[in-house]
Amino acid sequence: MSRPSRRDDVLRAAETVFADKGYDRATMRNIAQEAGVGLPLVVYHFETKLKLYRAIFEEYQHWNDARLDALRSVQLSAADALEQIVAAFLLVGTRRPLDDRTSNYLRLVLREASDPHAPERKIIEELFDPMAREFIRALEVVLPQKPEGFHRWAYLFAVGAFTSTNVGERERALADDAPDSGERLVFLQSFICAGIRHG
Repeated sequence: MSRPSRRDDVLRAAETVFADKGYDRATMRNIAQEAGVGLPLVVYHFETKLKLYRAIFEEYQHWNDARLDALRSVQLSAADALEQIVAAFLLVGTRRPLDDRTSNYLRLVLREASDPHAPERKIIEELFDPMAREFIRALEVVLPQKPEGFHRWAYLFAVGAFTSTNVGERERALADDAPDSGERLVFLQSFICAGIRHG
């Protein structure tokens, strides 16, 4: 197996630094130090902090593509269509065990989705909103009796539940050292489906 390139080293280091510090607090110098390279190399490959940050999300865009593939395979007239839609939405969390890179990516998504400055970067708008609109349209087909605006909020509530529970320190603190049941996604899917169906 070939060794990752210096560009890949920088990208992986950036995933860790941005996940830990957030966009505003991270610096190109922090990332160069984490990658074990000089700052000029980071600038050579990515030019600016924003371009480097965006490159991380583009690297993981295959997850959103996989979610859409799963969504588009759902028969929306099926009795369990809602469960299938939610399963497609949760697809990114089904890799077990989550490796460090995927965990960092999910932390980044949580940070970006909750950052009031995120619209300036247009990452959510350009890389996530097209997928979101397809999920919302599917919910409108499956649950047509819901009031105007319900489906958009249902999607956003699902995003909040999914992204916030991918950072597991809080759950572990409340578990009082009880072993992890490994059923988080099962519980989460049931919770989201019940909220959407009965909300």
